[in-house]
Amino acid sequence: MKLTSTGITATAMRAGVITAILFAAAAVEGASYRHEEAISKSISVEGAKKLVIESLSGDIIVTGEKGRETIELKIVKVVRADDEEAARKIAESMGIVVTRPEDMIKIETHYPKKGKVKKSIFSIWFERGQSMSISLTLTVPAGISIETASASGDIEIARMESDVTASSASGGLVIRDIQGDLEAHVASGDIEVEDVTGSVSLGSAAGDIVVRNVGGDAEISVATGDVELTSIGGSLELNSYTGDSVVDGVGAVLYEGINGSARFVDVRGAVEARSSSGDLSFRVAPEGLVDYTMTASSGNVILRFLKVMEGGFVLKAATTSGEINARLPITVTKVSRNRIAGIVRDGRAKVFLETASGNITVEEPEE
Repeated sequence: MKLTSTGITATAMRAGVITAILFAAAAVEGASYRHEEAISKSISVEGAKKLVIESLSGDIIVTGEKGRETIELKIVKVVRADDEEAARKIAESMGIVVTRPEDMIKIETHYPKKGKVKKSIFSIWFERGQSMSISLTLTVPAGISIETASASGDIEIARMESDVTASSASGGLVIRDIQGDLEAHVASGDIEVEDVTGSVSLGSAAGDIVVRNVGGDAEISVATGDVELTSIGGSLELNSYTGDSVVDGVGAVLYEGINGSARFVDVRGAVEARSSSGDLSFRVAPEGLVDYTMTASSGNVILRFLKVMEGGFVLKAATTSGEINARLPITVTKVSRNRIAGIVRDGRAKVFLETASGNITVEEPEE
């Protein structure tokens, strides 16, 4: 596996594209009247395999239900305006559009165009604090795949037996109980994921990511924010530009960090980790023979074996400015103040540890 900064770059580019359409963030000062109305709608699935939801401003909540053959939709329209008449007139022009391209159902929020009300949509948002939003709450067949996108608003998805894709330019994502793969990205907001049987691909330009219980592989990219991952069944590729990362329970790890510490516990597979500024700490429980490569430009490098790796390994460790602490049954082949090389048991795997400025620690439990 080759380390790249592709994940960070892709997240930054995606943030720029999404944020470019985000024009619904004006303050609401000056709007003296708030109008709210709710509408319910039932949509027949009729063999559709995918549901696409696109919203400009407002929250989206999707819940799967086994055995359901229709989509139950609740629409809540909220308008802030100068008076009741203006608010109601704007609300009358708001709603949703449902189309059926090929084998999917597409639901889009609809807002008044210029000429339909006294002011254009842009004026309504930016002048005198007027604003509008449409929130969607859906109960859907659990087996239909989901794709949601919001320019401004939170997204919650739960109890799906299918693949899920979600994105928001400004808003948080909470996704739970997914029996399938998950792809989720935000430009500004946190991501919280729990109980996904398949693989996950997550990205945030500005926000924290918390993940618990993933059955497959995980690919995580964060430009600015902390990462907390627990119980990843497969391998992990993690790219972090600015922020700390904590991972507990994972297979193989490919990590690249620019500015922030990284702490990994119960790592079962191989490790390739690189940090420009920040400590690298790994507690590993190798399943078979695996290699470890950990390098830092500025920071400590720590490798602690939770159990002995049968077959042993060849160790090479070096620091330009720092100390090396090796507590191992090692046959030393080369040693100096800043370097050590040697063979542990049969030397069948490889361990390479290096930092330009920091200490190195590598140790095993006593046999």
